[in-house]
Amino acid sequence: MRRDRLSPNFLLLLIIALGILIGVGLKWGIPDLDIDPLPAALADLILQRQPAPLAGHSSQPPNNTSSQTQPIFDEGQELAPDGFPVATRRHVLKHTVVPGDTLFGIAEQFGLEPTTIFWANTEILRDNVNLLQVGVELYILPVDGVYHFSDGTQTIAEIAAQYGVTPGDILYSEFNQLSDVGSSYVPPAGLRIVVPGGRREFIAWQAPIRTGTQSGSANPEGAVHPGSCRAHYSGTGGLGVYDNPLGDAPYRVTTGFAAWHPGVDLAGEYGTAVYAAETGVVVFAGWHRDGYGELIILDHGDGWTTYYGHLSARFVGCGDQVSKGQIIGQMGMSGNATGIHLHFEIRDSDAAQNPYDFIPIRDTRSVP
Repeated sequence: MRRDRLSPNFLLLLIIALGILIGVGLKWGIPDLDIDPLPAALADLILQRQPAPLAGHSSQPPNNTSSQTQPIFDEGQELAPDGFPVATRRHVLKHTVVPGDTLFGIAEQFGLEPTTIFWANTEILRDNVNLLQVGVELYILPVDGVYHFSDGTQTIAEIAAQYGVTPGDILYSEFNQLSDVGSSYVPPAGLRIVVPGGRREFIAWQAPIRTGTQSGSANPEGAVHPGSCRAHYSGTGGLGVYDNPLGDAPYRVTTGFAAWHPGVDLAGEYGTAVYAAETGVVVFAGWHRDGYGELIILDHGDGWTTYYGHLSARFVGCGDQVSKGQIIGQMGMSGNATGIHLHFEIRDSDAAQNPYDFIPIRDTRSVP
């Protein structure tokens, strides 16, 4: 009886076929696997790394992401033009006084109290508003308070008590680098310390006048002139901030300030009102024989005076206390004058100053 047997060739073909089937199965017949989804944080990273959609295609973000793209600010927070908050200044800066600057204007510009300007510049201004002159450099604090100049002997506790604050107000202020020391620490001499909220003695904005002693002679032009005031007077001085003595009245500048001309000539209509450029006391009122004609001199304290010459009329007399903006006379052409005008001067300890540095002057002819 004959037995059927598989030939070697057939077995070889069978093995090759099975190999092909297994390979196809491995490639296309992957069984379902139980795989955990990607962690949410990793999935978010993958989504964020997706390329931008092509032109003409939209990619709509999930609804819950739109609010996250809008910055959230505190109510009342100052915003810059780009819509983001204005950064709080955390350092002391320097400001150079320019023509037109005033104590109150500088304080308003930096959002500070006027006292802070004084209390940050004790060595510079010496509590004298008249020392606020063009070119002076001022320390501007980031907050209201005092800028203390250490003498190398006082402790932090003593400095705090001097200005009515606690030692912690100084030590832990973001404007100082003192958080690693204690209240018994003595800052080295010359170190400047911001004292937030600190206060010291009140500043008398208007300098007191005692003519003949503190602020010069009671008759600065000498006793030979009929208008000289021969007594000494007391009163209230100004802030060192001057206004144009003609106010809003039209005028022309006929002669400017020069070495040979200690003031400025403002020409206008006869009888135009003349105003006190600053608060002060009258120390000369009457005729001046050397060219000023009918003259008024106001003493503003600490050696500062203003002159109003060639007047046609006077409304104040020796020793009168006048306020800034008060009418004191009228324009004329008395004395050595070839036309109707006001001769106006500003002097510091009898040294003539350029009025252009102190008051706004605009010739009517320059107005469009």
